[in-house]
Amino acid sequence: MVCCKANPFYQVARMILQSMLLSLAMLGQGSYDINEQQINQYLQSQVQVDKQLELPGIIKAHVKLEQSDVQIGRQRPDTARVYGKGKLKIALPDNTEYDARLQMTYEARPRYDKAQSALFLDNMKLVEYKLEPEAAEKKFGLMLNMLLQSMEKRLETKPVYKLNDKDPDQAWLKENLLGLELSPGKIHLLTNPR
Repeated sequence: MVCCKANPFYQVARMILQSMLLSLAMLGQGSYDINEQQINQYLQSQVQVDKQLELPGIIKAHVKLEQSDVQIGRQRPDTARVYGKGKLKIALPDNTEYDARLQMTYEARPRYDKAQSALFLDNMKLVEYKLEPEAAEKKFGLMLNMLLQSMEKRLETKPVYKLNDKDPDQAWLKENLLGLELSPGKIHLLTNPR
């Protein structure tokens, strides 16, 4: 008698059958894609960054974000990059004020929050920033770096995309979402089959 476990033919057949079953299971799973353009449109219309930041007794800064751009899975497969441009007004304790232009880049991990039906960017980290004019960069760079890092937690509390209850497909998604995957330019929301 030939033992199924020891016979290579049966082992290969079992692996092929397992692969076919796994493929069928994956085909039954649906997905809905949210692309960078949708996220960027949502951010432009729904999320305004106009913040007062302060290191008490040292510096006050008012940051107003004028433009933002999110790129998904382009630098690393599991992260998103947020690029922002805006105005910065810096005030010192002696009431001296400086106006500057700010460019900043953050990196984060997308997460879906079922209770809020929204996508958030977690583990926000400041990657780089640039301040113009260059004289402002030299004078305030170190302090600005600390202020911008303090914005990380605040930015994590704002959704970058919220599912719309009035859209039947998105309302269905709210109840059937299993997880998400990233690919360059898109977030795939994985769902139960319809």
